[in-house]
Amino acid sequence: MNETGKGVELNWCGQPIRPGESYGGRSENIPEGCPPVLGDPRRAPARDRREVVREADVAAIFKGGPLTKTEAARQLGASTGASRATCYRALDEKGRFARHLRFENGKVSWR
Repeated sequence: MNETGKGVELNWCGQPIRPGESYGGRSENIPEGCPPVLGDPRRAPARDRREVVREADVAAIFKGGPLTKTEAARQLGASTGASRATCYRALDEKGRFARHLRFENGKVSWR
């Protein structure tokens, strides 16, 4: 119970509303002067999260000789900062660099 004798007021997701917080639901239930929690979505900076794996990046990891696909993907990710999925797509037999890669006995090498 709070000081007014009522039960605890809950927000839209069932959590107690703390002092200074808003309801967070419909606009008519948000008190005047309450700051927006997440800010204006139109002012959020646009981020380009695409990762580019270049031919030179893939060629560089095979300079030491053939590697397994797992080792090659791990090294490619470490050198480029690309995600694991992006690295495996670059090393796929039907992928972007397939014409430069040779797949033999479980190992991948650069032609």
